Amino acid sequence: MLRRMVLAAGLLGLLAFGAQAQTVDDLLKKGKLMVGIDVTNPPYGFLGKTMEPEGLDVDMAKAMAKRLGVPLEIVQVTGPSRIPTLLNNRADIIIATFAPTPERALQVSFSRVYSDVQQVVFAPQSRAIKTLADTAGLKVALVRGNTQDVAFSPLAPPGCTIMRFDDDAGVMQALLSGQVDAIVTGSVTSAEIARQNPDRKFEIKLAIRDNPLTIGVRRGQQDLLNWVDTFIFYMKYSGELEALHKKYDIPYALPTL
Repeated sequence: MLRRMVLAAGLLGLLAFGAQAQTVDDLLKKGKLMVGIDVTNPPYGFLGKTMEPEGLDVDMAKAMAKRLGVPLEIVQVTGPSRIPTLLNNRADIIIATFAPTPERALQVSFSRVYSDVQQVVFAPQSRAIKTLADTAGLKVALVRGNTQDVAFSPLAPPGCTIMRFDDDAGVMQALLSGQVDAIVTGSVTSAEIARQNPDRKFEIKLAIRDNPLTIGVRRGQQDLLNWVDTFIFYMKYSGELEALHKKYDIPYALPTL
């Protein structure tokens, strides 16, 4: 009985190790690349006119699958579901405006930076917001547990009501419907909202902090992370990454991280 228990524990350990130690060879053997992408956050991820995923993150995933020589399977995620989706093996990697933080790095390993945005307070022109103190008495929407939440919530003044949503689509709808007075979002996303709604006269009120974007893999997958870093380096070196930013009208100014 003891021998069986030891063998069973060893088998479980091997299974756990296998789930957490995926290599490039494992991906090639599996025959497809599963990428978690948030399709509610244009222009990084959104559903186009044909309801197919489009955006910079989608194009990055397509380029990655092409160079691996395997089909791409897009797994739709939200901000809060990115890490659980990765850890539960429902995706091989995450490309979804994923910013590295020390807390996230306890569960996920992050690649080189492939894009960069600012976290900003965004509201109608008529709303007088010049400093964070001016959000007192206002309703401000953001994505629950996302970097907007981490950046803004500790700085929010007393009297500011923070309304948390599961994804960027919910945050945008809250602003457009007048449910909230302002939102905290990425500078690129805010520019897209303003472009799509010119009559609403939205504008960036103030920037909170920079937000470098990276690709996430499970911890312990150093072989896969090395390949992803090499892929990003090549996309930068070849000019393809800059071209993708221009395609979606995203400023291309990457930090040297």
